[in-house]
Amino acid sequence: MPKFPPSFLLLQQEGYLISSSLTNGLTELRSAHVHNKGAFYTSLFNLSVGFERLLKAIVIIDHMLNHQLAVPTKKQLQARGHHIVDLYDECERIGVSTNSLIPGRTQLDAIDNEFLRLLSDFARATRYHNLDALSASHTSPDPLVRLNQLIVAILAQDVPQRQKDKILSQAGLIVSQIDDITFTLMHGLDQRPLSTSDALSLPGLHEQSTRFAVLRIIKLLAPLRDLLAQISYGAYGLGQFPAFPQMQEFLEWLWDDRQYVLRKRKWP
Repeated sequence: MPKFPPSFLLLQQEGYLISSSLTNGLTELRSAHVHNKGAFYTSLFNLSVGFERLLKAIVIIDHMLNHQLAVPTKKQLQARGHHIVDLYDECERIGVSTNSLIPGRTQLDAIDNEFLRLLSDFARATRYHNLDALSASHTSPDPLVRLNQLIVAILAQDVPQRQKDKILSQAGLIVSQIDDITFTLMHGLDQRPLSTSDALSLPGLHEQSTRFAVLRIIKLLAPLRDLLAQISYGAYGLGQFPAFPQMQEFLEWLWDDRQYVLRKRKWP
């Protein structure tokens, strides 16, 4: 039986972790809405872990290819911290050097840039917001409020108007029948009180928005998968037993076809 080096086995385990984190994050996001806020948190948690580990895998393998298979030191990895935005920029530079380009942040639109910043901030600090905010001195923004702003922006930019009109019309019909006998005590993602109309329409609007949010995330991940494939191919020329797996194989579920992604509810 082939004796693979420890780096192969460890990065293999990392590949499973990356895949599981990303697919769980996408599935949770797809099911999240105003009455299922917990799914937004678990989505942010899993996606921030998945993105960070994916970007670090690219950085580590590129370092190995350029340093005779030596891995970065623990200190070098810790210096990068959980800064997903900085890691993305580093991977962009690796893409340039390997002729496997990923879009630079200047090429991304405002929504995609804010999504990367949200994940980066969540990984570093704001995942503790609910507990930290109990202190009067706490000033960092609520990740759910920021995510709500992204949802609103995606609704405005990506979701067809006919879909929004249909949801609002259906909610309006119900409200017209029950509003005088109904009291709504609920809060939105931005912590503001919801009207009965909001409580009925927001789940459908959020479902439409998260469909397109998932599509945007897939579009961000696809070039990173291709970059990971490009550098993973380097394992074939480095001895009898490769020092790292073909890491892109852990992302074989990542298919960036628009209609396929918009229909899909569970990943992989």
